[in-house]
Amino acid sequence: MTETKDVKPKKGWSNPALRMMGIPRISLPSRNWMIFWAVVTTIGGGYAYDRYEQKQIRKKWMDAVKHYGEITYGADKIPRKLTVYIAPAPNDFLDDSLKLFRKCIKPVLNAGVVDFEIFSESRQGDIRSTVAEKIRELRRKNVAVEELKEEQPGKPGVDEPEYKSRGDLYKAKDVLGLYKVFPGSIEIESEDAAQDASPGGIICVGRGAYKEYMTGVHEGLLGPLEKPQSVKEEEEKIELEKQKKKEENPDDEDEENANLKPVPLKYIKPEDYANAQLAPELDMSTVIRDKNGVPVFFEQAVYVYPLPNIVGFTNIPRKLYNWFTQRFLVEDFSQRTATIVDNKTRPFVYKDILMAKEEEVNWPKKWVAKGKERGSEWVQELEYDDRVTSRMKVFE
Repeated sequence: MTETKDVKPKKGWSNPALRMMGIPRISLPSRNWMIFWAVVTTIGGGYAYDRYEQKQIRKKWMDAVKHYGEITYGADKIPRKLTVYIAPAPNDFLDDSLKLFRKCIKPVLNAGVVDFEIFSESRQGDIRSTVAEKIRELRRKNVAVEELKEEQPGKPGVDEPEYKSRGDLYKAKDVLGLYKVFPGSIEIESEDAAQDASPGGIICVGRGAYKEYMTGVHEGLLGPLEKPQSVKEEEEKIELEKQKKKEENPDDEDEENANLKPVPLKYIKPEDYANAQLAPELDMSTVIRDKNGVPVFFEQAVYVYPLPNIVGFTNIPRKLYNWFTQRFLVEDFSQRTATIVDNKTRPFVYKDILMAKEEEVNWPKKWVAKGKERGSEWVQELEYDDRVTSRMKVFE
């Protein structure tokens, strides 16, 4: 005779209707599973909520500027255009800065029908040297025009021949016999050329990009047109040291920047600003414009966005908080961008040199110390000259 044991019924909740459906008893998961699913649900819910709020915030600020998108532009009109300089955060990747631009700034610019052109740097000094060279090229063109006038003043009684390109003499519609169909000419007018509006604008993403832009403007307007001999000698010295290190450690070369030309050094040092002449080749008594009537870029208003980059093991709680609250960053940056789209500007004042200064508080201390040893442009204080900044404007 077999001995039967009393089987303890499984804990749970039962219902006659469920038993009729073949579900005899419902029991709760174990304690460990409850903890696991609670954590997963909390994290997933917090992330999903933040993403949803980001979309709503972007939509709110896109709607705030969408009335600019309702303006009709004909074939003879070009909308306003911004220049965007983007730099990576210290010890970080450029992709993160570009992602921030695409997520927080670009949607509002597109909604406000504001065109833009992006310049991004791969090394420190790229933005500064590019900006300075653009201004020097503008100064050289003015010198060439003045020299041409002096060399060819024209002889009395003799008509000087005037040379024109074939594109200026003949248009495609003339050659194809369509001159009766199309209008005689279409004069393209840029919105930035209007006299009653602030033209274009400069956006710097990151304190480093802003420092390089401001330094580049000062170098271009106050520095010499050609590279000083002292700068050439310094660059040759740096190149020799680089070659020497390459021979000693051939495997220690930076593959990413191996084939790039070295960044040109500054043509003028900040301590020499006061003794330099302000772009004598340009008429600085008025607003300088290009051939289309648009004020050149250093005559346009500037603004800078601080990069929210937090590094370090001890800052992990802050990084986690920021990851779950990206909506606050989207709100802040979208509101700033809406102000830029509204094109409200004011004169540049001395405190604007400190724009996005709070970003430097979060720069890695080891990176800053290493930058000071190498003479990095970013870790140096941003110097300025009143003759340059007095011509500038900033977005409110």
